[in-house]
Amino acid sequence: MALYWMPGVRSGRDVPGGCNFCAYLVVFIERKCTIYRQLRPVPSLVPHVAADVAQARRGLLVAKLYYFCFFGAIGCLVPFLNVYLAEQGLNGAQIGWLGSMAPLIALTANPFWGAVADRWQAHRSVLALCAWMAGVISLLFLTVRSFWPLMALVIVLSFFRTPIASLIDSTVMDLVRRTGAHYGRQRTWGSVGFVGATFGLGQLLSLDNLDLAFWLHGLLLAVACTLLSFLMPIQGQEGKVSVLAGLRHLARSRGYLSFLGAMALLGIGTSSYVNFMGLHLLGLGGDERLLGLAWALNGLAEAPIMFLGGRWFARFQYGRLIQAGLMGYGLVWILLALATTPSQLMVGAFLSGLCYGTFWVAAVSYASEAAPPGLSATAQALVGAAQAGVGWSLGAVVAGYLWDAAGGAGVFAAAAVASVLASLLFAWGERQGRGMDLSR
Repeated sequence: MALYWMPGVRSGRDVPGGCNFCAYLVVFIERKCTIYRQLRPVPSLVPHVAADVAQARRGLLVAKLYYFCFFGAIGCLVPFLNVYLAEQGLNGAQIGWLGSMAPLIALTANPFWGAVADRWQAHRSVLALCAWMAGVISLLFLTVRSFWPLMALVIVLSFFRTPIASLIDSTVMDLVRRTGAHYGRQRTWGSVGFVGATFGLGQLLSLDNLDLAFWLHGLLLAVACTLLSFLMPIQGQEGKVSVLAGLRHLARSRGYLSFLGAMALLGIGTSSYVNFMGLHLLGLGGDERLLGLAWALNGLAEAPIMFLGGRWFARFQYGRLIQAGLMGYGLVWILLALATTPSQLMVGAFLSGLCYGTFWVAAVSYASEAAPPGLSATAQALVGAAQAGVGWSLGAVVAGYLWDAAGGAGVFAAAAVASVLASLLFAWGERQGRGMDLSR
């Protein structure tokens, strides 16, 4: 038998029995096994990665439907809620206090639910629980008429409903990073749902029959959003997530802290707009159909901005887009303060939608990039707590008293001032925090 020389096998004496063929066979098998062990994981990675991307893309479709249903539910109730409360005999101050309670609860509810979702990686369960509870509780509004029972319902509803938007935003931002999609194209479907709800109900509702708004709001949350929560492919973070360490990281960023302050000031303006736009329109001679149309125009303006914003604004930093949105809000709300006819308010509602579309896509992306790994829900929840918590609460109370004292002109003038101050604060923070680059 010929001598087969292999590295590491000098002769047949290296293998028992002195068989060169056996030596060759042993080395051959050894090498094949080594190569197999090294290469075996590689083919399995390809279908795994492909499956993960495919799952994420399916998740984007679910997210579009979720945005459609959730903001459709918001559009069913929010534009008509204060009109309903006024029909129950509440004055401007009482309406303002009711509007302030929801944001105050959101101030704690948003960070609480965001931290729970991040700490235990329970995003789907938290989303489903919040959606179901919010839907059921909203139907209880039909059973009460006086101020204090309404206050209790507003508090409980806010604890479960306000975190939903932040939780779904953080989930979508994760899916966007995994697929290369655009957040704005997902969020556009929320605008579509909002427009459909506000315009459609504006044609159906009358001042003596607003119960349908509560029924649609409750069913969309308790049924549609709850079921969709379990279909979201939320990818967990490996290992334990330190919420406190992440909060310390965010607290060291002056740019992020000024961003939260600006969001709080903007919340004052948006609270004034949302809570008293309908009453201001009715006060200038409009009716419930024009009220639905005004909110529909707001949504129609923001939808194309969100859908195409990824391409239009790719050359701009998020900070500059946020500044443009804040200054735009200030100008629009000055126009609303000076308006004397319903048609002028319609123009203002459309322009407000343009500002929102520009601002919100940049704000969510800014918060997402500032978030430490695994704490996206917490970072988005802090933004929600600042804007829909501190700012909204203060704005609702101040706007309520301003409404009683100076009408819509005073309410929207104060909103414009708050927006300008927000722009100045954010600009200062950006200059102070140049070391932390949150731009693309």
